[in-house]
Amino acid sequence: MLRVKDLGQKELEELVNYVRGLRNYGLSYSEIVERVLIEKGVKISKATVLRWCKRKHEPFNKIKLLDLSPSPALSYILGAYFGDATIGIGQKYKYRIRLKVVDREFAEAFAKALEEIGANPRVGYENDSTRVGRWYVESTTKSLYMFLKQPKDALFEVAKEYPREFLRGLFDSEGYVYLDPTTKKVSYVSLHNYDLELLEFSKSLLASLEIHSKIRVSKKAGSPVVIRGKQYSYKSDLYELRVYRIESVRRFAKEVGFTIPRKQNKLREWLLNKFNEHL
Repeated sequence: MLRVKDLGQKELEELVNYVRGLRNYGLSYSEIVERVLIEKGVKISKATVLRWCKRKHEPFNKIKLLDLSPSPALSYILGAYFGDATIGIGQKYKYRIRLKVVDREFAEAFAKALEEIGANPRVGYENDSTRVGRWYVESTTKSLYMFLKQPKDALFEVAKEYPREFLRGLFDSEGYVYLDPTTKKVSYVSLHNYDLELLEFSKSLLASLEIHSKIRVSKKAGSPVVIRGKQYSYKSDLYELRVYRIESVRRFAKEVGFTIPRKQNKLREWLLNKFNEHL
């Protein structure tokens, strides 16, 4: 059973219209409460129904409405969300999305995408005594939080419409470029993630752009790893998605690429040395 505060922007809009429609058909407030619980699985008070129907309270007054229809900006946000960005609920039920990264350009691109869908991001820089300083982007918005809490398949549908932007957000987060330090003529693009379903989906998006890739197990569960001088072990398998064929790396550079200059510059250098081409 859901409560009104559990609903996302689109679901809440639909429920308000549904409630007002039932009232227009002549149902009493008590009957509407019962119908909503049975048909929608949402528990709502009689007082709330009354306020909505008499328009004494608009539920969107405290919610910043965003444009959550499929778009390049939203797809980029999704790619970053499946990578470095996180969501959470802070004090006083503040629904938050946050990105902390080393590269300023990545932070700025993420903030710009948030602005394009109507969010109001804050961008800043913070020092950390335990690691290198990082840029952060943060936006407090329940609408986006609830949108991102949807099942993965629903989010993937948006990515399918704008695969380049989704892949760029994901590779900006977790991707890297290997460039042979000697010849500068051998290169591949790779990213690591524990979510095999995400990598298989990303592999299919790459294929839709005629970019060949492969997935392999990079680290088996239980393998040792040293982090900041302390030894740990992988709790589950870590997978790698790699673009390695020459023409596929070439297409990736031109069709997807990176927002982050230090990564994109490696691809630019490889193209110049391998084909005498410029991005």
